[in-house]
Amino acid sequence: MSPVLFVILMIGTLTGKGHNPFAVVLQDPAKSSPQVGSQDTGKLIRQAVAAFQANDCPSAIKLFRQVSAANPADIVAYNMSGNCSLRLKDYPAAIDAFKHALQIRADEWHNISGLIHTYTLAGMTHERDELQKHIGELERDGKLPDNFSYVFETFQVGNQQVEVSKYSKITGFYGERYRLNVYNKDGTLVFRVALESAELEQPRWAKEHKELAATGGRKFSLDGYSPEGHYTYSFYDGEPEYSKLRGEVEQVLTGRKHALSHSTSDKLR
Repeated sequence: MSPVLFVILMIGTLTGKGHNPFAVVLQDPAKSSPQVGSQDTGKLIRQAVAAFQANDCPSAIKLFRQVSAANPADIVAYNMSGNCSLRLKDYPAAIDAFKHALQIRADEWHNISGLIHTYTLAGMTHERDELQKHIGELERDGKLPDNFSYVFETFQVGNQQVEVSKYSKITGFYGERYRLNVYNKDGTLVFRVALESAELEQPRWAKEHKELAATGGRKFSLDGYSPEGHYTYSFYDGEPEYSKLRGEVEQVLTGRKHALSHSTSDKLR
């Protein structure tokens, strides 16, 4: 029988509801995974992914562990087991899974991102800071994709939890530098604030700010996204310090900073 290609959604290091998969991995189970009883690992992985998408993480973890037991070199099984454990807030299990994956393939970026996310949510500040230094080294060596991001901080505003991601490079249409996802007490994503540097706005800004543009400066904006639409709160000539940005986001979330403009496009999905 010819090899069967199937798609695994690598649920990139995000917990709770309202998160989207951020990478697709193609794997050939006929080449990489042996049989497990009457079921090959391809079928097990499909069942595990379905369980994860149904928010049945305990079942998904059991299935992924069967895959790992059958094929200890299956990096995807460890990655997704780590993400399941992260969703369940079982941080020791998540750390163990991501570290196993990184033993299989050192510095694989999905698992680097998953591990630092776990350290951040677990309050393991020293481990987070050391890994963040290593991420900086990988960035300088060009070993991370342009769209790489990672969660490095979390904080509370009232009964809402904010998780902060940093993008290593400013790329794409919106040019995000920081993304702050806001979750309610049930873990549902209810709002997002982002520091953006939209590419379309840069040529005109550069003409008006030649000195800043000559040194690599860019125009930035603080934008919010809800199910009702898109909000713009601030504009900046050059990238603001993160401490200032966080303070403004807290003002937004407590109603002390109001939007300069609002549209019904670009809703949070």
